[in-house]
Amino acid sequence: MQAEHKDINSRIVKPITLVGLMGSGKSLLGRRLAKQLDMPFADSDKAIEDAAGLTISDIFDIAGDAKFREMEERIIAELVATGPLVLATGGGAICRAKTAELLLEQSVVVWLQAAPETLMARIGTTATRPLLAGDDPLGKLRKLSLDRQRHYEKAHIHLNTDGLSGDKALASLIDALDSFLPVT
Repeated sequence: MQAEHKDINSRIVKPITLVGLMGSGKSLLGRRLAKQLDMPFADSDKAIEDAAGLTISDIFDIAGDAKFREMEERIIAELVATGPLVLATGGGAICRAKTAELLLEQSVVVWLQAAPETLMARIGTTATRPLLAGDDPLGKLRKLSLDRQRHYEKAHIHLNTDGLSGDKALASLIDALDSFLPVT
């Protein structure tokens, strides 16, 4: 299996960015894809937390959404500028016009999509998910899915992971990249 990926590796000239709702597998699949392709992996939320010395929740509480999005845009720009890597972004990153433009121009954007019910089952506890706090987290996730769909649809590649195991999702992602990337 590794031999067939050598051809893909030679065709990856810019970052591969994973977008989608929480629970879509951006971090999990991102790490596995990076390992499979022998590329660096970065998680924009983790990079933001490291830069700020605060959790994402604390940044939202202290500075608000607008300041967080500014930080997110700057960190993503820095990560994308480093060259080929696999980048997992926060669920709302591509919803900001400047960040979306940057990602779409300077990386291959992959939307990992799944039904809200699937995402909810993967998330499990909503304790660390401020956007799902309170009553009816599934209802909030459904609304978030509808609100963000038009942004996610801008992605170069759409990959539905409903019903796929981690191994099958990874294989499907590699197949999608293989089909998308220009042949050299």
